[in-house]
Amino acid sequence: MKISRMALRGLLSRGWVSALTLTSLTLAVALPCAILGVRQQVETSLLQEGREIDLVAGAKGSPLQLVLSTVHHLDVPTGNIPWRMVEKFRKDKRVTALLPIGLGDNFQGYRIVGTDNSIQTWQRKGDHPYAPLESGEWFDKAFDAVIGSEVAQQSGLTIGDKFVGAHGLVAAPGTDHAEFPYTVTGRLAPTGTAVDRLIFTPMQSVWDVHASEQNFHNKLFGSGETASNTETEVTAIWLKLRSPGLRMWLREEINDHTEIMAAAPMDELLRLAQGVLKPLQEGLLIMAAAVVVVSALAMLSTLLQAADRRRRDWALLRILGARPREVFSLVWLEALWLTEGGLFLGLLLAHGGLAALSRSGITPVLNGFNPWQLAPGELGVLLTVFGFGALAGLIPATIAYLRSPLQEIL
Repeated sequence: MKISRMALRGLLSRGWVSALTLTSLTLAVALPCAILGVRQQVETSLLQEGREIDLVAGAKGSPLQLVLSTVHHLDVPTGNIPWRMVEKFRKDKRVTALLPIGLGDNFQGYRIVGTDNSIQTWQRKGDHPYAPLESGEWFDKAFDAVIGSEVAQQSGLTIGDKFVGAHGLVAAPGTDHAEFPYTVTGRLAPTGTAVDRLIFTPMQSVWDVHASEQNFHNKLFGSGETASNTETEVTAIWLKLRSPGLRMWLREEINDHTEIMAAAPMDELLRLAQGVLKPLQEGLLIMAAAVVVVSALAMLSTLLQAADRRRRDWALLRILGARPREVFSLVWLEALWLTEGGLFLGLLLAHGGLAALSRSGITPVLNGFNPWQLAPGELGVLLTVFGFGALAGLIPATIAYLRSPLQEIL
């Protein structure tokens, strides 16, 4: 009988013990691989979006909140700023492109973003469109809407369909604006970014909806002011500058001499990554390393116990003609097979879980990425676990190699 077949039968003869050992190895691989995959995607997603914009101008408050709410759409805005600031920046020779952003409504939890035709020409690094149109046409008038790929997939909306937005940035019952239906005029191609879960419409749509809300509020509480007498507002303004060196100059000028605030997305995101995400990830990786060590020790303990129970079997094999190195290979092969099985199942569990999360929409930063691609550092995890497993199997294999068959029989 071949040694490989004997090793397989040895593992199967200890079914529950082998299964538990395999499970611990699977978790030892899955945990660090999942952490590394999430870390890579979070950093890539956040920084990719931040690179597209030199400055974001918005209401005073937290710069990080301003960036996360108006660039990544993961937070609530800091407030609104007057439209005249848009006109002011359009006249600034340091600004090469700008994009107004208006927030306040949603459809089934997907944000409705008011903007203007500048979005059609807004470019990512490498001259890629920020919001590439896959089918249909861009909006032409108020309450036209262009939907992201995830919105279309999850809601079932197609070009020509009508839908009604709701007040607020999260889905809530009883807040629909039934008197202001939107019409889908276009669908965007998948980008793997926040664009996939957004609905774009002319800024006038946002103003009309909230003017109606304001008029109703004023009428309800007896105020004589109408929305037509108030200044139109936007949530934020994206700015591209002639030179990256102008960021600090213009940011300080805005922060010190105007009633609004400016933030550099890359600066805020790097500060978030270094101050919050990196320590958290390092802590999780330390826990994952502890799981790897415990799993290796558990496998070593299992193999040593099995070696003690099977010493007479190996002695008989030696007497029947098996060489010491064949007994060594038999014991070590069992450990290697357990380790390899744990590596395979661990990778499958980690990346399968990431794939499920990316499709579920529960974690927006995982949307649109390739969950089956190995993240930097995963190969090191696999080699480390394999090394621990091989070492754990080497100890009982060496013991079996050195034992005398006559001592066991007699």
